[in-house]
Amino acid sequence: MQFDSQAPWLKYLDPSQRELVEVSFYLSQEFANNTTLQDFSFIVFPMAKAYEGFLKKVLLDLNLINQEVYYGRHFRIGRALNPDVSPNQRDQWWLFDDLSRMLNHDLAQEIWQTWLQCRNHVFHFFPNGEQKLNFAEAVNCLNQMQNVMKTTITLIEERHEKKVKQAKDIES
Repeated sequence: MQFDSQAPWLKYLDPSQRELVEVSFYLSQEFANNTTLQDFSFIVFPMAKAYEGFLKKVLLDLNLINQEVYYGRHFRIGRALNPDVSPNQRDQWWLFDDLSRMLNHDLAQEIWQTWLQCRNHVFHFFPNGEQKLNFAEAVNCLNQMQNVMKTTITLIEERHEKKVKQAKDIES
């Protein structure tokens, strides 16, 4: 698994979020050869927390939420980005369509699916034990979150650069 500590998506995170990502990658290296454990979800947990923080920061930077919501304890990513929220429950905090419009629909779907698979399904307990992750699945979650963060930051940076160029062209 590749981990670039200088990657732009990692620099976008605040220090506590970067530390969580580093812990997950460290754990993935430490337990790579472990044959006794049956569930490697613990490897995903720190990075999943960082991913949720990343998403909140993206929403803040896109002006879809404000500072009060960002620092508050009541905003829920799972509700805000769920494309399947019933139309009669879509209120000011349902942000999937806004994110789709500001980034693109495919990326918004990928952000949601990654959150669902690598955060929500991993964190919650299911009595039938279906959410145990073997080592390869845990590493796949790390890679999936990393790739979505990388793609998101690349797109945001490209759009920012385009706006700056357009502003300079207008001034000229």
